[in-house]
Amino acid sequence: MLILVTALLLALVLLGCLAGPALDRLWSSGAHPGTVVACWLGALMGTFVAVIGLIAVALLWPPTPGHGVFEWLHGCLPHHPAAATALAGVASLPLLWLCGARLARGVPRVRRALRHRRSHREMLHMVAYEDREHSDVLLLDHPVPVAYCLPSRWRPIVVSTGARTRLSPGQLAAVLEHERAHLRQRHHTLLILIDIAHALLPWSPTVRRARTRIPALLEMAADDAAARSSGSGTLAGALRQIATTPEFAGALAASGRDHGSLSRRLTRLEDGARRPSRVARVGRPITWVLTACAVALPFAASLSALWRLVAPC
Repeated sequence: MLILVTALLLALVLLGCLAGPALDRLWSSGAHPGTVVACWLGALMGTFVAVIGLIAVALLWPPTPGHGVFEWLHGCLPHHPAAATALAGVASLPLLWLCGARLARGVPRVRRALRHRRSHREMLHMVAYEDREHSDVLLLDHPVPVAYCLPSRWRPIVVSTGARTRLSPGQLAAVLEHERAHLRQRHHTLLILIDIAHALLPWSPTVRRARTRIPALLEMAADDAAARSSGSGTLAGALRQIATTPEFAGALAASGRDHGSLSRRLTRLEDGARRPSRVARVGRPITWVLTACAVALPFAASLSALWRLVAPC
């Protein structure tokens, strides 16, 4: 049992505290944005599994109340001294309160984000109209060049008349493909999950760093999809035209969330950096294996620890 707990603690330190700088170096080596995002998600999932495993062990380790429940069901509760059981129960209360407080903070965030997204969609139904040329686009009569997407079954992409006027047909096609890539790859869901992770584990350096790194990587992944169909030069020109797009609640705009990220994306497109280097291509299978191990090993250690605690009863 001690070895399993040590393994979970080691996984928590490596994934929850030290993985961030290593993933930053992976991105700087020229790896594909999708691969780096998968590695980030693996680190986050491994961190959560390790935390849940440690919490479960802390709550079920004899003679805590959790283990007492299993023992009571099997008639072995009297084997533990009453004083030790009471002391373990008092020690477990702060841990239970902390878990409940974290969950109470994370769930309202999801509800708030979904509510803002729904109200935004309702507002668009009143002021926007259908685009006859594209079945998935709503036109917004406004001079500011705007292009963004909201997850919806009906016309999820919003484009302003200012963007239609300013962009050439090729540039508009590149912007639409960028937004469609966001929708296909479920980037909105990933951003909500990252926000929940930050609400539940704000102390983790990896979680805090992921909240700032992953949005830019998702924009680059959508850039790659658009550049494959329209060309990197055309997409870069379109992004320059809509660089002043404001940020909307629950939406993913082609211009991104900050101008610093947009500058890096433009430099990447103009330099042809969207093609991964040879070292990155060779190392891609290795990164996927490490990502799988980052999730599988803490999960296996947690299951083994729980089995050792529950099986004797």
